[in-house]
Amino acid sequence: VHRWVLAHREWFLGALTELFAQVGDGLAGPAARHFVMLRDGAMAAGCLSDPEVVSETFLDGVEGLLWSRSVPGAPRGSAGRGAPPVT
Repeated sequence: VHRWVLAHREWFLGALTELFAQVGDGLAGPAARHFVMLRDGAMAAGCLSDPEVVSETFLDGVEGLLWSRSVPGAPRGSAGRGAPPVT
């Protein structure tokens, strides 16, 4: 089971890397790893706390990640940091 999970995660990361390469410029790998980390955290937190709050927080993170990839000149850091605060 562990090998299957690792294979799936490798596939998922590869698919996300390809998708992030289509959104904006810059390195897609760090953005894809960031997304996978957000997803992992949301899945764990969804079992431990209010799923509605977890969903909202996850979506805010994804929006920030996409913003940092699509706005020309947006600060990216190594993993897409620099999104504007969510209001």
